[in-house]
Amino acid sequence: MNRRNTLGTALVVLAVVLFVGPAVFPVQPVLTHDTDRTTRDSPSELREQGIPVVAYENLSERGQEVYVAALEGEDYRVGQDAGAPDFRYPTSAERREAFEADNVSGTGMVVIERPEDDSDLPPADERFSGAREEEEAKNDEQPEERREERRERVLRYDAMVTATDQPPLGSTRQLLRSRRRTSWAVAS
Repeated sequence: MNRRNTLGTALVVLAVVLFVGPAVFPVQPVLTHDTDRTTRDSPSELREQGIPVVAYENLSERGQEVYVAALEGEDYRVGQDAGAPDFRYPTSAERREAFEADNVSGTGMVVIERPEDDSDLPPADERFSGAREEEEAKNDEQPEERREERRERVLRYDAMVTATDQPPLGSTRQLLRSRRRTSWAVAS
């Protein structure tokens, strides 16, 4: 009977630690960088909408590193102290407010103007066509010319969305509930 009480007490203590631990050591938000967005507008139209257009060469060294890492992976996540000063990282509440106010500049989108010779960069992961483009091509007298112009613009001007979010449930940070801030990308 004594052994049973000891085992029960140990299990209760373990349960308390497992339930209280995450409250004491909350998961820190991460900064996300997503280059999966596509923009079809010209740089002047983007600026009119309030979306910053930044030449790759004008990014800080850290900004260039983050952009390249985001191109190489699906999403690139870093700790809060490892972001790039070139980018704004709105929270989900700030993005929602910006969306509701029709304020595109507050959504965390930035457009990177890739250099003419971008052979050192990973390829842009942009889509060239969709339902809108197919519809325009049907009504267009010069569909091939416009399609090539659009393709070049989409490849040259790469949209990236940055944000402050909680890490995905399956990420290392979420599983370990670590308060430690790291500058390495969190595996998803």
